[in-house]
Amino acid sequence: MDVSRDLKAMGLKMTPQRIEIIRILNERRLDHPSLNELHSLVKERMPSVSFSTLYNTISTLEKHGYLNLIDLGGETRIEMKPDSHINIIDRRDGRIQDIDDEDLVRTVIERLGEERVRGRKVMVNVILY
Repeated sequence: MDVSRDLKAMGLKMTPQRIEIIRILNERRLDHPSLNELHSLVKERMPSVSFSTLYNTISTLEKHGYLNLIDLGGETRIEMKPDSHINIIDRRDGRIQDIDDEDLVRTVIERLGEERVRGRKVMVNVILY
């Protein structure tokens, strides 16, 4: 999936800032970076990028289904994995690990009820305290 091409096709301008944010997201897609971490990474290459620019770009990407945001007690983390899956969230060190277990996800969907989740992605968050 070419996010830049897709956003251009929707009439959105592909600024150098957006291109850099998308590039870093693609590099860090399994890390679940926080908005602040992503901003620091982008500023290393483009010091003038404001948090507002980053946030607006992330909001646009979320609106168009390219990512999801996870709120972990006031810290917003970025989820780039498009498929239904399980996140193991360790509150001690902040790491988030993806687990692909279709049977477990299917069990959660069955418990919630098929009609409730039809047409939606399912992300199961397991938090270790």
